[in-house]
This record gives sequence, C-alpha cells and structure tokens, in this order.
Amino acid sequence: MMDLLGMGFAKLFSSWEPFAFILLGVAIGTVIGALPGLSATTGIVLLLPLTYGLDVSIGLLMLGGIYCGALYGGSISAILLGIPGTAAALPTTFDGYPMSRQGRAYDALLAGLYGSSFGGICSALCLMFLTPIIAHYAIKFGTAEMFLLGLWGMAMVTGVLGGDIVKGLFMAALGMLLGAVGPDPVNGVSRFTFGVSSLIGGFDIVPVMLGALAMPRAYEMIEHFTDAEVFFQPQKERKFFIKPKEVIKRWFLLIRSALIGVVIGIAPAAGPAVAAMISYNTAAKSSKDPDSFGKGNIDGVWAAETANNGATGGSLVLTLSLGVPGSAAAAVLMSALTLKGLTPGPLLLKSSASLCYEFFVGFLVANILVFIIGHAFVQVGGYVIKTPVKLLAPTILIICLVGAWTASRMSGIIIALVISIIAHLLAKFKFPMAPMLLGVILYSIIEKNFHSYYQITQGHIERAFTRPMFLALFALVILTLALPPIITAVQKRRGKVYDSDPNEE
Repeated sequence: MMDLLGMGFAKLFSSWEPFAFILLGVAIGTVIGALPGLSATTGIVLLLPLTYGLDVSIGLLMLGGIYCGALYGGSISAILLGIPGTAAALPTTFDGYPMSRQGRAYDALLAGLYGSSFGGICSALCLMFLTPIIAHYAIKFGTAEMFLLGLWGMAMVTGVLGGDIVKGLFMAALGMLLGAVGPDPVNGVSRFTFGVSSLIGGFDIVPVMLGALAMPRAYEMIEHFTDAEVFFQPQKERKFFIKPKEVIKRWFLLIRSALIGVVIGIAPAAGPAVAAMISYNTAAKSSKDPDSFGKGNIDGVWAAETANNGATGGSLVLTLSLGVPGSAAAAVLMSALTLKGLTPGPLLLKSSASLCYEFFVGFLVANILVFIIGHAFVQVGGYVIKTPVKLLAPTILIICLVGAWTASRMSGIIIALVISIIAHLLAKFKFPMAPMLLGVILYSIIEKNFHSYYQITQGHIERAFTRPMFLALFALVILTLALPPIITAVQKRRGKVYDSDPNEE
C-alpha cells in the first residue's frame, strides 16, 4: 500500500497538468455549489463531457475536485442568505444564516470552511487507507439497515422542531407526503398526481428546497425594503482566519462529526445530506446549551459542514471497491470510469491500482486546496450581505427560478413558486421548514428499502432482528426517540428539587 501511495504522489506531481485540473475543478465546484439549484451532482454532470478528451486519471481528478468544491460551496449561500446551495448544506442554514444577520458572517464562513476542509481531509484519508477494509463491512448494510438509517434521520427531526413540537411534526408529515408523490417503488404506479403529468416522476428536491427556503427570503426582503437593517447587522469585524485554539477546543466535535460523515457516506445511497443532518442533531443534543442551536450557535455550522464533506470520501469507498455508488455524485463518477472502459468493483483495485491511488492522493490534495481557495471565497462572500436589499431580493428570485428551471424545466418553476407562497404564509405562523425538507429527502430511502426488504423476505420482516447491524441501528433509533423526553423529565425534576426549601425536612 505504501509503495502504491508513493507511486500515486509521484504520478500526481510528475507534471503540472494533474494539479492544475484539480485546482480548476475545486474552483468551478465551489462556484457551482454556491449557486442555488446547482448541486455537486449537477456540476459533475455538466462538466463530464469536458473530460472525454482528457486522460482518464486527469479527468477523474478534475471531477473529484468539483465534488469537493461543490460540497464546500453549498455553505456559502447557506450562511450568507439562508439558501442552501446544495441539499447537504441545509443544516448549515440553521445557525449560519442567523449568524450572518447578527453581524458574524465571517465567523460562520470561516467555520464552514475549516469544518469542510477537516471533514474532507478525513474522508480522503479514509478513502486512501481503509477502502478494502471498510468495503468488507459496508456490504452488510442491506435494505433493512438502510430503512432504519432513514428512520433514524426522521427520528432526528426532534432536534430541528423548534419550540412547537406539534407544528414541527405536522411539517415533517407534510414533507413525507410530498415525498410520496410519484411512482410507487414496487410496481411504478403513480400516486397523488391528480392527473398532473409533471408530477408523474414526483417532486424534484431542488425546486422544493428553493421554494421552501430561498424564495421566501426574497419575499421577506421585499416586505422590508424600507427597513433593510432588520436583515443584516453591520459586521462586527473582518476576519481572515480562525485562531488555532478555537479549532483545538472543538477537537471532539470535529472528530465525531467527521466520523459520522465517513460512516454515513459509506452507507449506500445515504449521502452527505443525511450525514450533515445527523451530525447537526447529534451536536445539538450533546451541547451544554442546546437551546442556542438554530439561533446562531457556531458549533452547528462546524458540525454540519464537517460531516457533509466527511461523507464525500466515504461515498466513494463502495463505488471503487464494490461498484455500489454511495451517493448520486458517486454514481456519476462511476459512469465516468465506465465510459473509459474501466469497471468499478473488486478487480479495479488490482487491475488499475496505480490509477486508484493517484485518485486517492488527488482527492486529498483537492480537500487541501478547498482550504486554501476557500479563504478567498470567504472574503468575497462577505460583501454579498452589503449588497442593497432592493438589488439582492430580485437577484435571489432570478437565481432561484433559473435553478428550478435547470432541475425540472417549466414544471420546476411552477412547483417552486407554489411552494414558496405556501412556505411564506406558513412562516408567518411560525411553521418550521426544515422538518418538511427532511421528510422529502428521507421518505424515498425509508419507503424504497422497506418495500425491498418486504419483498426479499416474502413478508417475514421479523428476520431483520437476527442481523447484528440492524439491531445496533434499531437500538440507536429507540435511544434517539426516548432520550429527549427523558432529559426533559430529569431537568424538570431537578428544577423542582432546586426550587424546594432545603430546610423543609
């Protein structure tokens, strides 16, 4: 392995081309990720034709750079405008956007950058050293385990409900209902389309996300054209870097979030969005001040961005070692290999070991470049919130409509407009949007895997309880559901004890 790694470093730096294309990929990916509606997958698909004429290793390195850059870029618009550039950046908006409005945009942007880089580097090291080992255990994630993984994500919704649990659960149910629109996972029969042909394939997450989060921001700005200061307070200070002691004191948060990202990324089809959500909720529930999450707690940004970038390398583990894509972007990278005549799977590491290890090294370099290039984007991004609101609001609307059209053409625009109006009205009554989006994202994972396991076992789903991995995840789901009310009860009991007269007895 060490010889192959040495060969990978030698090939990568033997000429300027590999490094230059990684740099180009990271820069393009960051811009694509920062634009609402253009995800990492979209960026890779759009630029895939450019790699046809390139050497297979250089083409893969460029696509890997786009993947890393786009996952980081999604945090920029999420923090500055509350609009997640990618689905994985959704949890970043919970605390990043409030920080921007409080005059702490640079703090949030730097936390997103450092967290993204740390998570990405950890995922690259995992990809480099643990691919053969992890692939052996990851294959144990069957449909039953994937069903519980999605259920665990929905159980985590208790961490993003806000103050009103009833409203939060209502929005989560609404999101799952939207996720149920479209083809049935068993026989492909369309459901809840009401004769609308554009809904036959279901709701695309991009128009839904833009309509639920991005466009209502613009509506809110339009309502307050005369008092724009309610949105962004003056920046307290311009920052260029984070002090090392600030990073060191969060060492446990960073390592835990990176591990969550790597493990969830390895699970087939889970992806960075699920990893970010689970990491964010884990950070909120283990915090000494959980009530501050969602109001501008910087640890929420650290946790979400570390995990979603930590999932990048994890999602490629199964792609290269078993030919099973760990995310949509990984599936596109797998198709790039196939177009070059290479078959991802167990034989790839043997037949094309030098190519694989050059990509492993390049993926590590890409995440290091994210850290370097990201500082420039932080300084440029800080000026976005200084843009006059009368110019910013229509610009956001135009970008959102373009993003919706890119995802689903005219039907995407209509969906985004309808959902944005409904979301704007619901926001006035304090209904949270995050549980709804989480329901849309996770519902397909839950339903598809449940039906698959039901078919495989011919209705004997109780057999899942003989699987050790299933039992571990089942215990995790139960613990996640039971822990919040237990903690609340304990806190109330302690409060009664402290309020009682110590001389009563």
